[in-house]
Amino acid sequence: MRLAGENPEVFNTLKKHLKSDGVPSTAANQMSAEMLNHGEDFDSSVEHFTRMYENFLSKGFDDTAAQSMAVEALEGRQEEPSESLRFARMMG
Repeated sequence: MRLAGENPEVFNTLKKHLKSDGVPSTAANQMSAEMLNHGEDFDSSVEHFTRMYENFLSKGFDDTAAQSMAVEALEGRQEEPSESLRFARMMG
């Protein structure tokens, strides 16, 4: 298995693609590394990430922490945040 540092072109392409889809830079970096290291075992859905990221922000976490926690939840290392009724109504 290739590590992220062994193929910088693929890593940079993944990161650029995620950033163009609206994923913040820190999270795009972390998600790109996870995609290269874990392949299909990693949930790389931008919509799923965005929903969890927004939910963590609504719970009062700062931007960087919300990004990291959302990626960790995508990896399965952390529970997905429960959504309040208000948040669910706002996000649709």
